[in-house]
Amino acid sequence: MPDISKPHDKLFKGTLQHRQITLDWLKAHLPKRILKLIDISTLKMVPNELSPKWPDTLYSDVVFSCKIKGQLSYIYILAEHQSSDDEMMAFRILCYVVELMNYHLKQGHKKLPIVLPLVLYHGEKSPYPHSRAIWECFEEPKLAKKLALKPFQLIDLTVMSDEEINTHGLASVMEILFKHYREKQSPLTWLEALLSEEKMTTIYTQVSRDYFKDVLRYFIEICGRASDLAESDELDKSLALSLNSVPQAKEDIMTFAQQLEKRGEKRGIEQGMQQGMQQGERQASLKMAKQLLASNVSRDIIKKITGFSEEELDSMMLH
Repeated sequence: MPDISKPHDKLFKGTLQHRQITLDWLKAHLPKRILKLIDISTLKMVPNELSPKWPDTLYSDVVFSCKIKGQLSYIYILAEHQSSDDEMMAFRILCYVVELMNYHLKQGHKKLPIVLPLVLYHGEKSPYPHSRAIWECFEEPKLAKKLALKPFQLIDLTVMSDEEINTHGLASVMEILFKHYREKQSPLTWLEALLSEEKMTTIYTQVSRDYFKDVLRYFIEICGRASDLAESDELDKSLALSLNSVPQAKEDIMTFAQQLEKRGEKRGIEQGMQQGMQQGERQASLKMAKQLLASNVSRDIIKKITGFSEEELDSMMLH
């Protein structure tokens, strides 16, 4: 068959190299409503490199550029020479139309072009035995027509309220972070909201410790812009608030703080948390200390983190 396709290819391309013949062919086969939109005077064959590199020689194709309602467009003509017809022709055509559109964008154009595909068939079976609709290339055509190749579903966080986002279960943590990361105001308010709803606790205890650390790292480095936070007490407060709300994650939070310190972005977790307490975080520290005591964390560690004395810890145990 490849040997037979060579004369087919030669005649096909040789025919369409002649402008008058091409015009006659298009007038014979394109619907009149489409022909009216094409500026025939702009029709010209484009270089061969725009044609797809099919893995066989059973097809011939040419591409013409033209103006349709003043806009640069393309006419793609493919001839099928094989005797065993291609039931995936609609998909093959779709692939090349997208490829041609992508080429158009790479040339500096800002919008997609119109591409009109035409297929010349002269196979053994008559009439053409397959559907021209892309839907028929799917296992379930009816389902594909209902679901596939539709406008994409958009989840626009910029127009959603935090209240709506918070109904999205554990996925809301990522969405809240993405929604607010550009804000210049302190991120502590919505970090506190995330922690108060115990979603971070659930993530740590039931989903993944690594994911919890990813979320904390994103908050500190992207939302909080760690280099800026390091110059204030907000990084300290963020870490203290996280430890207060998710005491189970103490080891991971301390490790993360030490990593920041090594990178020169943190002065030290103990010093930072004490400074945070001195600037209005006493109530949060009290709650944190009580939770740590209830979790049987060493008193020496609690005193180092919170700055409370042995007597103050004794008092907490009595209340």
